[in-house]
Amino acid sequence: ATNAVTAVKITDGTITAAKLATGAIVLPIGYIGGLRLSNDSDASHDVNITAGAARDATNAQDIVLASEITKRIDAAWAVGNDAGGLDGTESVGGTPDASTLYYVWLILRSDTGVEDALFSESATAPTMPTNYDYKRLIGCVKTDGSANIFAFTHRGDYFRYTGTNPVDVNDNTIASLTFEDGTLSCPANCLAHIYGGVANSSESGTAGALYIKTKGASEAAAYPTAWMETNNTSAFDELNREGTCLVDSASEIQYAALEAAGTATVNIVSIGFWMLTRSDP
Repeated sequence: ATNAVTAVKITDGTITAAKLATGAIVLPIGYIGGLRLSNDSDASHDVNITAGAARDATNAQDIVLASEITKRIDAAWAVGNDAGGLDGTESVGGTPDASTLYYVWLILRSDTGVEDALFSESATAPTMPTNYDYKRLIGCVKTDGSANIFAFTHRGDYFRYTGTNPVDVNDNTIASLTFEDGTLSCPANCLAHIYGGVANSSESGTAGALYIKTKGASEAAAYPTAWMETNNTSAFDELNREGTCLVDSASEIQYAALEAAGTATVNIVSIGFWMLTRSDP
């Protein structure tokens, strides 16, 4: 048998919003490009999203944001640039909660082709505006104790706090080598970038250690490889280290400290996070 081969010349390899809209081409499974987040001019309440495109969370629809858009976290959602961005789960209509993670969703109303964005406390099921039927998770921001957005920088899947870093654990009631839960200022199922420390000025002549692990991971396996440790022969005042840890669906990790004498204090600060669910929804 003979296979006939026909040469095909590709004359236009560009991807445009118009071509995607006609269905002539579609984005690859899981695709996301552009859609970079940043604090806008009202840095405490507004987030800017650059132009970009993504497949929706079900890989059924392309969502193309043709031009940048800014959404306000201090107002109920309304369509358009510089409009409110809070979804309908907020009980006080347009007022964000303090010390809360807000997930940023790119959304599409497929009957009109209008794209927009919103903030939601849900990492999986935002309350969608009427007639909006497709969505893609593209980022996450955190409010402080005054319900203002922490300053941040975003590149790819990585978000870094660039102003005051959230202090997520300050615990001086630990029991030696007993793991406790800690909730981080990082989205669900991310790789957290954290700074941890354990302090105990009365510790003397013994090793000190801080253990940080993914919640549910084996405790026995965690102890031989301390997240940080020292074997000082004199009193240690404080141990500090920067590192990473996977968090669970509730943004939790677990921590423990080796405490031979006195009372130790564990501190954990969120530096930033790799939002794995942005590129792998």
